[in-house]
Amino acid sequence: MTERGQRLTLTDIAKLAQVGVSAASNWRKRHTGFPRPTVVSGQELFASDEVARWLTQRKIARNGLQSDEVPGTTYGDRFIRNGGAPAPSVQAEPSHVPAEVRSDWTNKLWRIMDLLRSDLELVSAVDFIMAMLYLRTTDPELWRVVTEQRSWGAVNWMLRDVPLWEHDVALFPTVASDLSGEQQLVEAIRLFEEIDLDSVGSAPMFDALLEKVNRDLGRHGGHFTPSSVVRCMLEVLDPGSTHTVYDPSCGSGELLVAAAQHGVESLFGQAMNVRSLRMTLLNLSMHDSEAKLRIGGPEIMRGAFAAEQFDVVLSNPPFNVTLPDDIEQDAWPFEAPTKRAANFAWLQLALHKLKPGGRAGVLMPNGTLFIRGVNAEIRRKMIEAGVVEGIIAFPAGLFAATGIPVSLWLIRRPKPDAPAPSEILLVDATSMGVTNERAQRVLRDDEVAKIVQEYRHWHDFGRSGNFDHSAAFARPVSIEEIRRNDYDLQPRRYVREEIDSRSLLAETPSARIESLQREMDGLDERAKRTRRDVDTRLAALHDSTARNRREVSLGDICDVHSGPGTVDRERGLAVQGWTPLVLPRNIKRGHLSHDELDTVKPEISAKLVNYMLRPGDIVCARSGTLGRHGLVREGEGGWLLGPSCMRLRPGGDEVVPEYLVHYLNSPDVHRWITSKSRYSTAIPHISAATLRELVIPLPSVVVQREIAATMDSIDVHIEQRERSASIMQSLRDLVFPSLMHP
Repeated sequence: MTERGQRLTLTDIAKLAQVGVSAASNWRKRHTGFPRPTVVSGQELFASDEVARWLTQRKIARNGLQSDEVPGTTYGDRFIRNGGAPAPSVQAEPSHVPAEVRSDWTNKLWRIMDLLRSDLELVSAVDFIMAMLYLRTTDPELWRVVTEQRSWGAVNWMLRDVPLWEHDVALFPTVASDLSGEQQLVEAIRLFEEIDLDSVGSAPMFDALLEKVNRDLGRHGGHFTPSSVVRCMLEVLDPGSTHTVYDPSCGSGELLVAAAQHGVESLFGQAMNVRSLRMTLLNLSMHDSEAKLRIGGPEIMRGAFAAEQFDVVLSNPPFNVTLPDDIEQDAWPFEAPTKRAANFAWLQLALHKLKPGGRAGVLMPNGTLFIRGVNAEIRRKMIEAGVVEGIIAFPAGLFAATGIPVSLWLIRRPKPDAPAPSEILLVDATSMGVTNERAQRVLRDDEVAKIVQEYRHWHDFGRSGNFDHSAAFARPVSIEEIRRNDYDLQPRRYVREEIDSRSLLAETPSARIESLQREMDGLDERAKRTRRDVDTRLAALHDSTARNRREVSLGDICDVHSGPGTVDRERGLAVQGWTPLVLPRNIKRGHLSHDELDTVKPEISAKLVNYMLRPGDIVCARSGTLGRHGLVREGEGGWLLGPSCMRLRPGGDEVVPEYLVHYLNSPDVHRWITSKSRYSTAIPHISAATLRELVIPLPSVVVQREIAATMDSIDVHIEQRERSASIMQSLRDLVFPSLMHP
């Protein structure tokens, strides 16, 4: 066995990790965190314990596992097993705050949040805490003076001109005007001072605050990219430390922060508004990173950094935003996109900002892969120009704000003398991911590794004909085949779907029991956390729901509109380029089902614009099975209201759609609808006029959002318990087989 501190060559490392020397060399070249060598007699040598520690952070992809290795095995495990280093020396550095410390500071943090929430909305409360965190981290002396003040007037005077870096952005924006009780701000500052920031760290606290906004408000709180998706994008494009990286829609700065942590030194970002600029600045600062930031939009000539180009572009832009009326006059590489959906504006902007030889990764809704019309022509031109390198289709449910599936467009700007590409890599990752305690889909580390490995193998060996792809997962598709399929880029259309049943058959009942028990253990822990969250929210709501509550009729706060009588449609079949039609069978409790969707051809849907749905609309049945109400999410905007349905469109800012849909799905409303419904040939129905009379209890907007978040947590807890019951049933069924076939 290699002793601690032993020096190894790169060839030794490759042999002990059982990879090729080229793979080990790529680790060193592509990752700035790879251990630095010592030169001895002209030879580079690496410390074995440092190498082992670094390798424990890299999980082996499933298709790279050996027969005696289980999913989750790292190259560090293999390195140690083969004698690369003693096991005790390679425990990974703790990347999280100790549990007891985390419990203490999170309790104090949420106590401050509860204090502020009595008069502030969640976003404003989080903004205030983030500002305190920034000030305490970056200017300890000013923070000390602030904590000594006893009136908000004095504090406000001291903080009103505190900027964020060199930008003309206020650190504490409009907080004072939102509060009626100024003493609560002073108390919040005092409580925040009690948190041991040295033990916590600024970055973990900021991440917790950002996660809370993402979890509780979704798209209403900002534009966020899930961490597993961020990790996949960075690993696929793998920018080097000397590369320039640009995010043309930086949201809250997650991609820029991740690029900085990846070792990139030159970062640039475009924020679409002041709030995005502020959040990105704070995020970068709390993670000890910097970037050049400007405000702009999805335009070529008038956007930020108009005259500059970059090595790598990374972006998760807002989908389907409306473009200016004069957008046709801009210098688009292929063609002006449609004004009502900026998706192909973002894709062309990403290409335009690349240097020759540069690459981009842009998240887009799956509709961009097959949409018709003007945007289809742009897609065709991009494919024929050789700028589309690949498509990675992700599973639905990765984003807190929407359940729609997205894909990662991999774009390149070929060098002038580069040969025309003959193929595009299509990766179908739609079956990947696990559901976390908040019912959100998350890509596992080994799944990210599999995606990255598939792409890198194709990128390194594809053109030489030595790329051995996973038939049920990825496939390089020729441009000619894509032409024959009308330039459709959906991976599932080309990648064979196969289920490898051999691995399932090879698993013994005893091994299956152990696997289910491990899943149950994890599920129990998540369920406990969810239950605590539910209890906390219910306690907070107990005293707040009665305050400032009024009762209104549904017709006073919503436009209630019945669907068309009949619609000519393709029944139960999703036809590309046609518009989905929502029918009663698609309305589920709180959401719309994407299964068994009928579709309407373009010439008919053009006549049904009055029935087009928007995000935030609520859809219910007006005949048949009554009482289910589904919320229209971001990716379902533009769908059509179908026969036997009604659309409820909240008006103004006094009602939160998420709150309203939860109330409409309550037992009280179901009983009211049942009592008011009429029957025709034994089928119940309810009119729009009757539904407008439904009385809605309407607390403040802040309380509405709290109630909606509480209901969401309860729904997650129900799903967890249902999964627990399912696991127990599986364990019960395995008891006797395990005795006969251990």
